[in-house]
Amino acid sequence: MATITTKETRAFNWANPGTLKVGDEIVETLKDGREVVFVVMDDGVIGLKNLLGYHRMNEDWTNEGGWLACDMRRYLNKEVIALLPDELVAAIKPRKFGKEEDKLWLFSEMEVFGGHDWTENDPDRGFQFEYFKDRRNRIKVDEDGDASWWWERSPLGSSSDNFCSVNSNGNASNNDASNTSGVCFGFYI
Repeated sequence: MATITTKETRAFNWANPGTLKVGDEIVETLKDGREVVFVVMDDGVIGLKNLLGYHRMNEDWTNEGGWLACDMRRYLNKEVIALLPDELVAAIKPRKFGKEEDKLWLFSEMEVFGGHDWTENDPDRGFQFEYFKDRRNRIKVDEDGDASWWWERSPLGSSSDNFCSVNSNGNASNNDASNTSGVCFGFYI
């Protein structure tokens, strides 16, 4: 017997999102006029479906201090959050990293790849989000539609200058902190 899958489109309200399931997509317009697509990654976790441009983790060749000390953290929580609609920002629940809190953050190596072990000493490893269990969902494209590398927040344990990343094929990789790579952030609602 043949089957058909349909896609429902309806109005969405960040303050009252209703029931969301992994893979649901939310189209939103940023304050600069760009349209982005957010996707439900796991229970209460929302993230970009694709890239929001490119940025360095740090100006210098270092991962010292990890996520809490990197420039990417400042960039997301000062510059990028200012682009989000006020209704969305009001709905975001901060995430704790030690004694610090962030509204926007990058995914960890564990959240993307599960049992991968480049960052086994990372205190914020978490667990693999349901959305990323399908490798195709780890492939992110830029505004031109080209598959590209993107950052994770996990510093590479065996290196003093690299952070983990995802390559254009959706596989685990790493990159020097001062290189420019894709930005794909997440948040809790």
